[in-house]
Amino acid sequence: MDISFLKNRIIKVLSLLAFAAVFVACNPDLDYTVRGYSQKIIVEGTVETGEFPRVYLSLNVPLWKTLDSATVLDHVIRHAKVTVSDGFETEILTSKWDKTHFPPYVYTATDMKGVEGRAYSLKVEYSGYTITSTTFLPNGSVIDSVQFQPSTVSDTLKTLSVWVNIDKLAETGFRVFTKKQQDKRYIESPIVFNNDLTLSGIQKFNLSPQPEKTDSSYSEGQYFAVGDIVDIKICTLDRTSTNFFKDLNLFSKRAGSLFLNEVKPLNSNISEPGFGIWYGSGIRYYRCIIE
Repeated sequence: MDISFLKNRIIKVLSLLAFAAVFVACNPDLDYTVRGYSQKIIVEGTVETGEFPRVYLSLNVPLWKTLDSATVLDHVIRHAKVTVSDGFETEILTSKWDKTHFPPYVYTATDMKGVEGRAYSLKVEYSGYTITSTTFLPNGSVIDSVQFQPSTVSDTLKTLSVWVNIDKLAETGFRVFTKKQQDKRYIESPIVFNNDLTLSGIQKFNLSPQPEKTDSSYSEGQYFAVGDIVDIKICTLDRTSTNFFKDLNLFSKRAGSLFLNEVKPLNSNISEPGFGIWYGSGIRYYRCIIE
């Protein structure tokens, strides 16, 4: 799973909403408030098919602080007790550095892995507070076929679409990521497909990844070059998670980003004084060569 970091967009949204929380660098007391703002434990956690659960924790950054990598790192929570249970087994997660993510610190299981069809509970204990959440890991959805179409910008660039068979009764939404052979990470198409949960049967999703300047495929933009070997990752979400990422997309450049501040419109499923998302993701992969 690729979870990227919100920067300028989230600051703009928070400015419009005038909602932020105070951070006290030397004291993590969550009861402390100033100027009407309160501090939150920001949770960014997921359990995927066949993968160890992963949880990232931080304290939210107040609006008046400079938002840079050093400030974010100062807000990372490194000493919490994080427990995950699926009704069959319970595991206290181990914390470690994670260079594939920013902030680069994760709580992860070493034994338990995601099983589709199960509910997963999360408990975070930090600074005298306990926050909880529950999510469901839905069955993954298979990509039925892919389609390439000429782009309007170049003869060597194509658009890419996938066809997915949707069970309307399952009430699931979809996030779709692509990774070109030259890139080191999956890049999401910034749309939560079927976000109103009304589609049924075979449906077409048009993929439009937005690589950053540091990605090798940046010059291709939202298109795919002829000859590209592309890995597609489709993530199936339950209703609650779909609604969360649907709302997040209204305010951010990327879905699934680190939540630096609480944004009221988002449908967080984390208990107070926490905020963020704990979600299950049914995963399926597909590889194709652009022709």
